[in-house]
Amino acid sequence: MAGELKNTMDKMTDTLGGAAGQLSASMTKSADGFVESAAISDKYERTAAQIALARCRNEGVREAAKQMVLDHTTSTHQLMSALSMNETRGVATPPNQLDARRETMVKHLKDAPDDAFDTTYVDQQVLAHEEALTLMEGYRDSGDNPQLRSFAAGTAPVIARHLQKMKQLRAAL
Repeated sequence: MAGELKNTMDKMTDTLGGAAGQLSASMTKSADGFVESAAISDKYERTAAQIALARCRNEGVREAAKQMVLDHTTSTHQLMSALSMNETRGVATPPNQLDARRETMVKHLKDAPDDAFDTTYVDQQVLAHEEALTLMEGYRDSGDNPQLRSFAAGTAPVIARHLQKMKQLRAAL
């Protein structure tokens, strides 16, 4: 009973954090803010997917986690490539670590009971991809750096596919 209550509280915290992240993503218009948010998003996706690959029970979840590692590694490489262009000179270097909110999400994922793990992972993925899609589309449309707007425009469709896949998985679990 205590484990179920903790898992429920963790999910509520993740949901509230997702709402805050969604709001923050919708207001990100500066290159520095965009780079920080995009880099942290990719790092969270890879970290969560590695945990999922070790713990998930559902084959669809496993395949999705593999795709997250691949696509978010590619996204990070593309972001770093965009940052090497003249148009991005002076933009802050992306952080190498997660922010506190996503560290908490990773902790909740690690703490999830085995029988609730797949659902916890997929629920977090829906939240994370909703936030990432808001970030990419918002920056694509209103960001202050043309090179990074181009990166966001190219990345948004991939994030949209991830979001659709995670919503399908959630409905199937």
